[in-house]
Amino acid sequence: MNQASAQTKPIGVLLVNLGTPKEPTPAAVKAYLDEFLSDPKVVELPPWLWQPLLKFVITPRRSKHVAANYQLIWMPQGSPLYVHTKAQADKLQQRLSAACQAEQAPVLVDFAMRYGEPRLNERLDALRAQGCENILVVPMYPQFSGSTTGTILDYLGRYNVNLRDPVNFRAIKHYTDRPRYIEALARSIENYWSQHGKAEHLLLSFHGLPQAMVDKGDPYWDHCHLTAALLREALQAQGVPLAVSFQSRFGKAKWIAPSTEETVRKCAQAGIKKLDVICPGFSVDCLETLEEIAMGCKEIFEQEEGGEALRYIPCLNAEDDWMHALQSLVETNLQGWR
Repeated sequence: MNQASAQTKPIGVLLVNLGTPKEPTPAAVKAYLDEFLSDPKVVELPPWLWQPLLKFVITPRRSKHVAANYQLIWMPQGSPLYVHTKAQADKLQQRLSAACQAEQAPVLVDFAMRYGEPRLNERLDALRAQGCENILVVPMYPQFSGSTTGTILDYLGRYNVNLRDPVNFRAIKHYTDRPRYIEALARSIENYWSQHGKAEHLLLSFHGLPQAMVDKGDPYWDHCHLTAALLREALQAQGVPLAVSFQSRFGKAKWIAPSTEETVRKCAQAGIKKLDVICPGFSVDCLETLEEIAMGCKEIFEQEEGGEALRYIPCLNAEDDWMHALQSLVETNLQGWR
């Protein structure tokens, strides 16, 4: 193949998020949780011990409760995580197509889930079928952890193992400290405050992680605190104190601290009447933000602890500021391919 024809081959960009059940039913939730929690990088226990416990005790017991929570937040188009991730992919495609120069290779944007549907292998197959030899994979986790982005990177290696003509992959490890990501977060918070007024305190709630993973070298805790430090600096003129916590604990192992629930309770007990919470580690709204924080922590703060108002500031989702930042991140990582 000559150089000119090679340059016209499309380049793939694949956004990858965690995953979601197909529907808010116990059966669908169990199938999703069985797959998700079977990943050895998510739960670091021997399979002979973990698998029977997971499939015959934990998910049968939890699926009904989790399905009921999904029903509280389900959208007409599907799971919020699915809906917002699709919107990001659609808007990114529009932006990259509009910016494409005549001499540049076209970019095809798609999205997949690490667990559940759309399946990662199927969307990679679809991009290859459209002629993509070069594919940029964008894990939609701002901060790196082996249990999130790490599992995607592992998967890409396994995908190529049996291919006679393997894919040329690039992947974005994290965007913890990217200036435009921080700017998009800060502007989202400032826009919320301009419409609804400031709170007395701002809590950054990141997803939790077992302490043992951090002790073994996972950089996630450091990444979260780096994001928080940069966001604190960006919001300094607002004069609102900022704290960090970690949510979504699972099981009895020690997790990184402080917990979001504990922090929310302490804020109310300290006399804070108005508390705003944002989840910078989530690229889109999902069960953990809409049910756990916007509903569950709100109830704890207001009804159980006597606070006046806990307000949840939405994720960046497909906001214009974030889509501009995401486009810049992708274009930077496509250099040399176009």
